[in-house]
This record gives sequence, structure tokens and C-alpha cells, in this order.
Amino acid sequence: MTKVLTDFRDLRITKEKLKDALGEDLHNIDCAHPLIVRPIHVINVIRSFTEKKVSIDVLVDWVNTVWFTDLFQFYETETDSIISVLEILETLDEEGSILSPAECEKMIQALTQNISFSES
Repeated sequence: MTKVLTDFRDLRITKEKLKDALGEDLHNIDCAHPLIVRPIHVINVIRSFTEKKVSIDVLVDWVNTVWFTDLFQFYETETDSIISVLEILETLDEEGSILSPAECEKMIQALTQNISFSES
């Protein structure tokens, strides 16, 4: 299970491939050892999005899977910074949501410094 979770976390496979490997309902999988997601992983996803390597749908699927399943976890000391960014990224599939390159850079800076992201 660790390999498939690592492949998903690192954008080597899609959510569909993750479901193929683990089952359709990712929210009800008993995962004794969730994979750690660090700020660098979130930074890599943001960069992949800004470089147009992944779509908004792939980004939002990644965020929702990492945040809302028990397959992944964050170190307690990094949780606030990561969640403050995921809260914004999670809404990008909503009508009218946009994310400027400047906002992406601010998110990356917040993650790099392990501080909460603020839109202001």
C-alpha cells in the first residue's frame, strides 16, 4: 500500500489509479500506517499546477484525497501551514475561483516557512 500511496502523493498516478489499487471508496479504507505528507509535497503539487503539468481537477482530487481520507497524515508541527493552503486549493473547482501565480508563490512561501497562508 505504501508504494501506491507514495505514487499518488508524488503525482505519479491519478486518483483513479489509486482507486484501482485500493478500492473505490477511499474514505473507508483501514490504513494502519498513513503516509506522511510534508510541505514539500504540497509545494510540488502547486508547482505542477502552475507549470500546467496537472489540471485543476487533478489538483483538487489530490487535495481532497490527501486531506479527507485516512490514507495520509501531516506532522503536527506542519499541519496548520499545510491546511491553510489546502483550504484554498480545495475550492479551485468552484465557479469563479481563480488562483494567481502571485498567490501560488505566497502559498509556497508560507509552506517553506511553516506558517499559515493568509490571502491578504
